[in-house]
Amino acid sequence: MDFLYLSEEDMIKAGVRNMQKCIDCMEDTMKLLHRGDYRLGGLNNSEHGLRTKFPKESDIDGMPLDGPGRWFTAMPAYLGGKYRCFGFKTYGANQDNTARGIPRSILMMQLLDVVTGAPLAYMSANILSAMRTGGISGLFARKFASANAKKIAVIGPGVIGRYSLDGVMTVCRKVEEVSVFGRGEKSKRKFESYCMKQGYKLKKYQVCPSTEEACRNADIIITASSQAEKFGDYPLLNEGSIKPGACVIVTSAVRISRRYLEDAGSAGVFVADDKRMYMENRGIDAMPKSDAERRTVTVKGALSEWLASGRYVLDLPEIVDMSDFKRDKNAIYFCSSGGIPIEDVSWAFECYQKALENGIGVKLPVWEVSNL
Repeated sequence: MDFLYLSEEDMIKAGVRNMQKCIDCMEDTMKLLHRGDYRLGGLNNSEHGLRTKFPKESDIDGMPLDGPGRWFTAMPAYLGGKYRCFGFKTYGANQDNTARGIPRSILMMQLLDVVTGAPLAYMSANILSAMRTGGISGLFARKFASANAKKIAVIGPGVIGRYSLDGVMTVCRKVEEVSVFGRGEKSKRKFESYCMKQGYKLKKYQVCPSTEEACRNADIIITASSQAEKFGDYPLLNEGSIKPGACVIVTSAVRISRRYLEDAGSAGVFVADDKRMYMENRGIDAMPKSDAERRTVTVKGALSEWLASGRYVLDLPEIVDMSDFKRDKNAIYFCSSGGIPIEDVSWAFECYQKALENGIGVKLPVWEVSNL
């Protein structure tokens, strides 16, 4: 018995960065989710994964302590259809990694034969994970953004912001302007360099001093800021800065006015990548402290509140499985991407198949004959 090992370089050779194919793969994945041909963890079959964190203090010698963005996560999933395999994405995260010159999170993906449990492949998954997030962003844009979108605003120009922009640009071919708001000078410079490298045909690229200025007249808004410790540190999309008909793609925590929940005339429509993920768990969002903060809510928190109260939330898997869905050109669509492990399985499987076809990667033995 053996399995295929794929390094990050191998994954690139196997097409992990093919965004058009990834978006199509994500659409197929959402259809399978809607049809029930999948399994996730948890009692309600909708868990994002299992996260292990460390204590803030400990009298045990050598016990790691809690820190910004520090945890380990395992994300198991089965996906049917043409994929019909089981997968685990695992990662460790530590915000201090950037000072070490390595990514904040280091991810790996394992594919298993669903009948025997035997390993099929073990692969680098940092790019894979960013790609499937970008692919879902592109899929949201395909369904909920104007076909004539001209301007994209990006709030949080980090890795996920880059890949999400690439997903949206792959779908929206008429975009002429990109505006960016971010806190880190290094990430803003890298983002601009990335846009130039991708060869986007833009008439205007602008770094803005506020979210309000970045979002002004934007047809599509991508939010991809890193996790904050305090609720007030989440970016706020001001009431007047989101125009009717805009598509807001949320890949991280971002605040909006509660007016979008409470005022029927605000035309706020909430879209979930999987509604059940938001029914029992609001994730790790920090909680508001002041009255001013309580007048705002994160988009994922809004989804949770609407579902708990029985209000209608659009479900992306249902939408992609419909042939007659038409967007409301006057509605503001708040599209939440929480990260579903089956997305990792499908895109990993596609890369694995390409690697097998082209002799990419290294086969490693489990055993010649089991000595159990």
